[in-house]
Amino acid sequence: MPIKRIAVLAVIAALALAAPAHAVTTQSVEFQARYSSGARHKSRAGTSLRTILRISDPAAIAPLRLTRTVLRFPKGSVTNGRFFPKCNPAALQARGPKACPKGSLLGKGIGRGAAPPFVNVVNAKVSLYNGTLSGGNQRILIYTLPDIGPVLVFTGVLKKVKGPRYGYELDTPIPRIPTLPNQPDAAVTFFDATVRDLTVRHRGRTIHYIDSPVVCDGTFFMLDGAFSYQDGTTNDVLERFTLNGGPRCP
Repeated sequence: MPIKRIAVLAVIAALALAAPAHAVTTQSVEFQARYSSGARHKSRAGTSLRTILRISDPAAIAPLRLTRTVLRFPKGSVTNGRFFPKCNPAALQARGPKACPKGSLLGKGIGRGAAPPFVNVVNAKVSLYNGTLSGGNQRILIYTLPDIGPVLVFTGVLKKVKGPRYGYELDTPIPRIPTLPNQPDAAVTFFDATVRDLTVRHRGRTIHYIDSPVVCDGTFFMLDGAFSYQDGTTNDVLERFTLNGGPRCP
């Protein structure tokens, strides 16, 4: 083989090895549910629910921009948002938390995004509110106060679904997350927020925001969903859903 051809092939091989890996955005969902105190001796009990989302791309500075999440919850638990004070999403966007009635705050948490090359990390404070109904469906409002950029309100619609495995579906469109003028939008990389075990009195009885059947401590179910991104791709997710605080069964 001529020396010149060998040299050309060597250069091509070196360039192939140096080429960056194809960008692949991945995601995970983690739910941590815990019963209210005293649940071990009951058939049903109030439940707090922590939701943790992680989105990343090892081959890129930031993942693709998230545009929608759909999460399906196991059958058995019931949400009772219709009995709790409700906040209007438009009022929350315009006036902030002071627009929401007392008792509509469900919980708090944190979020993170990335908008390279302008900024690699955008931190945000997150508050969850019980929203007004939409077509008879409950809504969960995600009020986001970022370090950089405008305040945003994401509205998730919680629908009852029929089938042997799932009881609810939470559908949340994710709008653009602007940072500063003429700078890239932020892509969601992390979300961690907890819906507390809240109660309200109604006709002489105590109603929990989330009411669940009590099962053995550490029992897990499977949940599924889908994450959609700006390039039109949709990735399915299948994760464990763990319930803690129940009786220690043999």
